[in-house]
Amino acid sequence: MPIRSGLLAFVVVALGACGGGPTTFGSAQEAYDRGVEAAERGKHALAAEYLRAALDFGRTGELADDAQLALARAYAADGQYLLAGNEFTRFIEFYRTDPRVEQAAYERIQAYAALSPRYELDQTDTRQALSYIRIFLQQYPASPNVPAAEALAAELREKLARKEYQGGRLYERREYYEAAVIKYRGVLDEYPSSVYADDALLGALRAQVAYADGSVRDRQLSRYRAALDLYDQLTTLFPQSPVLAEAQDLYDRAYGGWRAAGGDETAAE
Repeated sequence: MPIRSGLLAFVVVALGACGGGPTTFGSAQEAYDRGVEAAERGKHALAAEYLRAALDFGRTGELADDAQLALARAYAADGQYLLAGNEFTRFIEFYRTDPRVEQAAYERIQAYAALSPRYELDQTDTRQALSYIRIFLQQYPASPNVPAAEALAAELREKLARKEYQGGRLYERREYYEAAVIKYRGVLDEYPSSVYADDALLGALRAQVAYADGSVRDRQLSRYRAALDLYDQLTTLFPQSPVLAEAQDLYDRAYGGWRAAGGDETAAE
């Protein structure tokens, strides 16, 4: 059979709209039109099948860019966010000069953000969404989607801060005080504007005091001194925080331990 220009010499098979039987397409246009129609009817999984069939005719055809973007959106509408994210990435990489790339980049962010799980679970997708947000803000600083992207970034970062904070709590409950201090400090270092920041610094102070209390005498002086430094940081960074009352009690305990371990009152001041 001879090959005609613009038409591949094969037939694409996809799921049929009725009865589950195969439907054959003689052209990318036919498959694409069926996909668009299915999407308009809210049949997003079926639309994705048709659009994939359209792309089987090749990614350099006249409809390929439209089919690629429509496929990504069909997956997103069907709740298949990982597939959607992958297809948005393909659109961005294959059709770099397409004027819709900016919008596709934002929709990719939304797909990965939708994959972000509860804070206590693995946050790989959350971090991937944040990575794509950073790229988007760098590439499209004038985009109308910037405020929404920034708000989404703040929400995702708050989730990561909560996970880090709860990690500190877990270490503290298990009496791994040195690890708890490190974990709590990570909240302040990585997410200083988080609502958990002052609680995390209080947690670091609390764990540090407990760590110093349980230390051998030769190590207590420096470890209580570290607790006093944490208190100073907390009161400096969060002078209006409601946790300061508890922090004061911890300070008194740390100061008493520091003095008992041989601390110089003049040096403390």
